[in-house]
Amino acid sequence: MKRGGGFDIVRSVIPVEEAQEIILHNIALSEEESVPLAEALGRVLRQPIRADMDLPPFDRAMMDGYAVRAEDTARAPVRLRVVGEVRAGMAFSGAVAAGEAVKIMTGAAVPAGANAVERIERVACEGEWVILREPVRVGENITPRGSQAREGEVVLERGIRIGPAEMAVLASFGYARVQVARRLTFGVLSTGSELVEVSARPSLAQIRDSNGPTLHACLAMAGVAAHALGIAPDDLPLIEASLRSALERFDGVIVTGGVSMGEADVVKIAVRRIGARIFFERVRIHPGKPLCFAMLGQKPIFALPGNPVSVVVTFLIFVLPALRRMLGCRDEHLPRIEATVTEPVRHATDRRSYLPAFLWFADGQAFVRRVPWEGSSDLVGFARANALLIVPEGVASVTEGERVQVILLPWGAPS
Repeated sequence: MKRGGGFDIVRSVIPVEEAQEIILHNIALSEEESVPLAEALGRVLRQPIRADMDLPPFDRAMMDGYAVRAEDTARAPVRLRVVGEVRAGMAFSGAVAAGEAVKIMTGAAVPAGANAVERIERVACEGEWVILREPVRVGENITPRGSQAREGEVVLERGIRIGPAEMAVLASFGYARVQVARRLTFGVLSTGSELVEVSARPSLAQIRDSNGPTLHACLAMAGVAAHALGIAPDDLPLIEASLRSALERFDGVIVTGGVSMGEADVVKIAVRRIGARIFFERVRIHPGKPLCFAMLGQKPIFALPGNPVSVVVTFLIFVLPALRRMLGCRDEHLPRIEATVTEPVRHATDRRSYLPAFLWFADGQAFVRRVPWEGSSDLVGFARANALLIVPEGVASVTEGERVQVILLPWGAPS
């Protein structure tokens, strides 16, 4: 619900797109900083990268062989006199004249006058002569100057995540320092009196906290530093104090558990008591309906459900786009593809479902099936998934052979 240029709190159960719009509307772009190239891996680029020279900067030999004039080989076999040799990092003085050849190594600059390279395994050598058995074409086995990039051309756009390939591009064009988004820091708080640390042995009524490690991994995947706030029992003053402290130190907070409608679900009360503005409390999504988004100044608070599958799904659909917006990423949402369902899927029609699924490719086509799981607490079943199968609201079932939208999990690898 939009009023006066801003969003007011929505107390009803709202659609997924409306929740995403509210979040992204309120998220601010983070600051940027200049870092040495060695520290740029995984960061989000905040400047366009331009080539400071042609690449390659000269016509370059693609393999070991002989630089020749293609027109001299038209009536092959032909004998050409070898007048020199050029290796990578060297320049050949002079030019290749009619009836001549220059021995050349991979990566070396093609001498003036030559317009082709014949690979070494296709020639025969006789003293200072080389015999070419077949004609060669103009440009054969040569990478032309500027064929990969022209001086002044934008070779990397702002908003991309810097990976190994991008590091190579930055190095090739002399970017010893790079302008990137400041690294974000988020606090992660798990709530629930039933939770114990991973190292503890749970009693009959307890479970180990899996949400904390899960969100640490999700944040690291997004290029965000996670800080553990520990486990808070269902105690309002403790949760309130944890939120206050975290929001003084970090760029935002993610809380799991305590956002449903029960008497022990006190997270939303704590969020209000610290002075944060709540924008919505429930979303028409399965799994993950009880989802609260709030802001304290420019700092977001995401209160996610307690069930582990709901945590991952809501992180990917709502939190990750917000983090990408803060970092200035060009693509905020995870990409979708279409796939053919291989088994029937039943569905509750009141909410959109993002169901754990397995995606694979065969004969150039994508196929998907649900993985067996027992609901949003079944983290073991979810670990078998590499995708989320999307079933829209109002659809009671999907039949075998239908096409559906699928989100590939960022850590998934379809076979």
